[in-house]
Amino acid sequence: MEEIQSLIEKVKSDLKEERPEGEIVQSLLPIMEEGSEMAGQVVEELGNISHPLVGRVLQHLLENPCDKKIRKMIKRSLYRMKSKGIAVEEVLPEKEGPVFRPLQAEPPRGFGGPFDFLGRRFLMLNVPHIRRGLTVMQGIVGDMEGLVDFSGGEMPRKRFKEFFEEVQRGGPFPLMEMEPSYVGFLFAEANRLTLDEGRTPLQEYLRLKKEVEGIKKEYEKSPAYSCIQEDEIEGNDRLLGKGGDLLKTDLFDAWRIKEEEIRPYADEVWEAEESKLILNQAQKEARFQEIYQRALSDLFPEEKRILYRRRMEEMAYYLFRSGKEEEARVSLAVAVDLKKVPNVIQPNPFLFQLVVKSIFGLLSEAYEKKKQEFSLIRKP
Repeated sequence: MEEIQSLIEKVKSDLKEERPEGEIVQSLLPIMEEGSEMAGQVVEELGNISHPLVGRVLQHLLENPCDKKIRKMIKRSLYRMKSKGIAVEEVLPEKEGPVFRPLQAEPPRGFGGPFDFLGRRFLMLNVPHIRRGLTVMQGIVGDMEGLVDFSGGEMPRKRFKEFFEEVQRGGPFPLMEMEPSYVGFLFAEANRLTLDEGRTPLQEYLRLKKEVEGIKKEYEKSPAYSCIQEDEIEGNDRLLGKGGDLLKTDLFDAWRIKEEEIRPYADEVWEAEESKLILNQAQKEARFQEIYQRALSDLFPEEKRILYRRRMEEMAYYLFRSGKEEEARVSLAVAVDLKKVPNVIQPNPFLFQLVVKSIFGLLSEAYEKKKQEFSLIRKP
């Protein structure tokens, strides 16, 4: 069901971006040719999209060889669209051209997961070949390390579906379909970072580098900005104010600042709490706020803010592809705010809460450890 929803969301995204109908048809052909139950469900879902171009796409699918049952379902979806008053423009068959058309390779497909707190993510890219199977490539990329892991090879089409389901079950979060050219770009960018860091490139990547290079395009910014207009969220205090709430969601729950970086500030908070000086709660809170602000300033210089801006842009793209548009807009609002000079009075809510969460995560561990030690001492 997730795969079907992902495919439908991609069609909706293509329609929004006004992509040519031929491209949309090509992305659907592999499923149609299988003649499976999934193909029927996709056709049913397409009939629920109120867009004239969907009617043309369905008619193009009708022209291609497919199962009789699927053809019947396509016609039913077209009828349903017409009955709703949606103009379905007729597609005239080509009068010229060869009867036998040359075989065309299916379009490549790309998939990606979210970032973890280390700035790593899992990506997958498959490239179909005529009269052959697929070249399936997968790897882990890090925005500070480059290409962490990479592997790939040829795989039969039927085996890929089973393999993909295994990968989905094995990860904490599902992979979402993404622009294959962008996934290729991310792999190539990670390899460049590996070289820039003076490390030896992965041999498995070098073996399949031509496959990646043949798919990738250059991107000046994240595709998140194609899904969500920047001018709709820039200066939107309501969205930005929800930035800290992202850390309460499953996707960001494990995000922390590295222990060696945050520990000095956590120790200061602990000392302020345990201080023998008589401080009322308001004075303690003022002391805590001063420590949080200093941690924010020290730990997030411009270079680090750029790194987190890119992470939040990528998370916005992943969230959008997951169908979580509101959270995607909040994530992108955080990213846009990180382009600005930091405001001491109104710090970026996501980074501020990340500092607080990381400090109290350490303090909680220390408190539990101290409580256990005290319990052991008191045992007879």
